[in-house]
Amino acid sequence: MPRPIGRIRSTSGDLFRRSSGRRLSGIGAAGVVIGALPAWWTLAAPGVPPTIGNAFDTPGAAGFFVALATLFLLIAPDAFGEQLRFDWWPVHVGLVGVAALGFAATLVGAAVTATGYDLPLSSVFGIDSAPGLWITLVALAVWISGAAQIVDARDDR
Repeated sequence: MPRPIGRIRSTSGDLFRRSSGRRLSGIGAAGVVIGALPAWWTLAAPGVPPTIGNAFDTPGAAGFFVALATLFLLIAPDAFGEQLRFDWWPVHVGLVGVAALGFAATLVGAAVTATGYDLPLSSVFGIDSAPGLWITLVALAVWISGAAQIVDARDDR
């Protein structure tokens, strides 16, 4: 009997029928990858040329790379046909923790620089001057929620 078309199946389960924790982690990690590209801050002071930066100018780049690692971790069972040995909840917590630390370090660094130029933080981190920051913030919250569900399930595969 032929296999149905349009359905990805492996010995580790169905790609589209994963747990909600893994699904949320994947959505959040993909959002962090997308959010790393637009501007995260804009420094524009009188007498100073405007400076625009994104995740790759700061420790926020770590979030981009661990998000890619998380996506690999979530997709690998379907690619290899079996669960990876290191795919367990502390790895997910560690990856999202590194991303959150990179995000926080970037925020603190940009805020300190902005206060040095006597700029209001609303102009530096505003939604129109820092869209990538807000995309990443929402995506990081989704990713953390997914990791928390993975921890809650403990044996979630």
